[in-house]
Amino acid sequence: MASRQEASADRSAATQAAARPTMTRTDVTTAAIALAERDGLDALTMRRLAAELGCAPMSLYTHVRNRDDLVDAIVARLIERLGLHEVAGESWQESVRRTLRAYRELAVALPRSFELLALAPYDTTPVAPHLATVIAGLERSGLRPEQARQILGIVDAYATGFLVVWARSRPEGRAAARGAAASGAPDAPEAGDLAGMRELATFDHGLEALIAGLDATLVQPA
Repeated sequence: MASRQEASADRSAATQAAARPTMTRTDVTTAAIALAERDGLDALTMRRLAAELGCAPMSLYTHVRNRDDLVDAIVARLIERLGLHEVAGESWQESVRRTLRAYRELAVALPRSFELLALAPYDTTPVAPHLATVIAGLERSGLRPEQARQILGIVDAYATGFLVVWARSRPEGRAAARGAAASGAPDAPEAGDLAGMRELATFDHGLEALIAGLDATLVQPA
């Protein structure tokens, strides 16, 4: 019975797809990001995405080879959304600030999809050229090649760790803090204080401390 129902649903989706304008890879990616943001990354399956688009699952393979290719398409779209561009005469410190603030803004706008970019391997097709561009910009700001790579690796690890944890814990963290405060438990004030450690203002303060430390120990050692 279940297989008949699935076959009927696929035929219905195929009929809907025939009545709609031609679908593009951009349409697929846009729908995938919307699905991930609404229902979470676990919901990002080819069948669920096909249902979102009103098409048969096999129709998606015209635009993405498999789920890994779909993730690559999402990551490429997120990199585009960062809107990073080189600023002539910019110091490496300001370049790092601008880059990580763009990552922070992306995490705020798309907290669930952001994780796909943050945790993407460096050697994937959309990520490798993006990182190469950032490194080249850092080199033009006056850093030696090895310094540029080290600094990017360090600040990327910082941003990834902080923002992924922030994105994963923000609803639960706020709810837990509110619940503890309402209960009147002795540790409620402490819980509230600790929750503030994951605020985005803390990310900004940490970024400034990280830049200062890198400048003092890696770029201009005593």
